[in-house]
Amino acid sequence: MKDNAFQRRRDIERMLLSGKKLTTSEMMKMYGVGRKAIRRDFDIIGEELPVITKQGYDGGYLLADGVGQHQNTLTQEQLECLEKVAVTCGSDDRKIVLSIIHEFGPYCGSFT
Repeated sequence: MKDNAFQRRRDIERMLLSGKKLTTSEMMKMYGVGRKAIRRDFDIIGEELPVITKQGYDGGYLLADGVGQHQNTLTQEQLECLEKVAVTCGSDDRKIVLSIIHEFGPYCGSFT
């Protein structure tokens, strides 16, 4: 059961990262689970990514503007290496390395 929930959440995360707006009812139909399971999925995904919930007509779940399609694709080892490199770079190169971290690393509201 846990493996199914994990895979379902990764699938939902990928759909969100591709820019789709998802609804609870379509996710329930797609995965054959109840409303509570889907809401829990979005709560868990929301711990890592900025999930926005729109209520009412044309509502659903989507990601905040500025979240990249490739967000969270760096491994922890890659992220740590890039952070070390950023410290040793000059100003212009540092901005480039930080932009890579921002686009491909874990979501954070801004980068410095």
